Amino acid sequence: MKQPTLEEFSLLLGSLYDGHIEEDPYSVFLTSLRAIIDANFASITMREPASDDGGLLFVSCEKLQKTFINDHENPYTDRYYTSNLMTNLPWGQVVSLDECHPYSKLEDTDLYNFCMKPLDIHHMLGVDLRSANGQRFSVRFCRPKTAVNFEPSVREFLAMLSIHIQRAIANGMQLIELDNERKLYSKTLSRQAIGVITLDEKGNVITRNAIADEILRKKDGIHIINQHIHLESPASRTKLSGYINEVIEAQRNHQPLPVNALSVDRPSGKPDLEILIKPMMIDKTVEPSNTPHMMVFINAPDKTSDIDIRILISLYKLTRAEAMLAKYLADGANLDQSAAQLGIARNTARAQLRSIFAKTGVSQQSMLVSLILKSLVTFS
Repeated sequence: MKQPTLEEFSLLLGSLYDGHIEEDPYSVFLTSLRAIIDANFASITMREPASDDGGLLFVSCEKLQKTFINDHENPYTDRYYTSNLMTNLPWGQVVSLDECHPYSKLEDTDLYNFCMKPLDIHHMLGVDLRSANGQRFSVRFCRPKTAVNFEPSVREFLAMLSIHIQRAIANGMQLIELDNERKLYSKTLSRQAIGVITLDEKGNVITRNAIADEILRKKDGIHIINQHIHLESPASRTKLSGYINEVIEAQRNHQPLPVNALSVDRPSGKPDLEILIKPMMIDKTVEPSNTPHMMVFINAPDKTSDIDIRILISLYKLTRAEAMLAKYLADGANLDQSAAQLGIARNTARAQLRSIFAKTGVSQQSMLVSLILKSLVTFS
């Protein structure tokens, strides 16, 4: 084993804690660690293969790709994972292969001949750890048959490092999940036609979604000047500034956080924009700068939501014709306009509307529109 310098060890830990943001997660860490412990193979198995699931493996090896996700193209994930010789190791303990299976019988196994031998791996050292949700994941390191088995110093080094591996991967997986949730929420809000802008502790714009960009581009009562939200109406502008300052002061003094709203006139004559200013929870001991402190939601009442016909049909057992009529009504058309757009007679539309009322349990067109806009049909 090559004894790492303090600088090398620092770089190794840095690559571990940043591993989740790589295109091939933890590739730099595994490759760097291989060089330190003289290994020709290293892997992190986040999810073991199981029947139709090819698992999730991060690998560092010159002969293999770096990431395997639900893969059935290689012998191990396709078949020989059931012959794993190092399973369910004691939590957090570094264990060598010869403690689990005698080397004298290793070369008689299919796992060795079809998975290990082609990669020139023979000696193996491993540790099983827990992810943030308590699920087991495994870390393995290998050397070729021509090399000596892993020395006690390597085991000691990996035992010390395993604490960091568990913490880094548990946190990394949580961050990936949170980012995926954020993307889902962002997509859902966009389909709801809600503009979202985040502001920092000075009221500067940090981020905005696609709907907000679309609204701002039109400069119809609202746009951005010097990274601040600018409203055309002086009265609205003063009110918005007061609400933002109110949030900033409340966060600074650890007071109850206010939620405020206002309507904004539009020079085009279209219905007023609806704006909601909602503070974000800020840790009392750490208030980072240039990070989101509040969110500004913008609704343009004239902008229709994206209604999914398939979900309308599934939720209320409507026919496709009925679902199309309900969609037009929810988008703001009256019965005559809807019938014209659908190319049907008014009496046919009235008959379909009666059927829709019966299936949805409402008795008025306004109630139907309200039901649809509040339902899950705009969340797809």
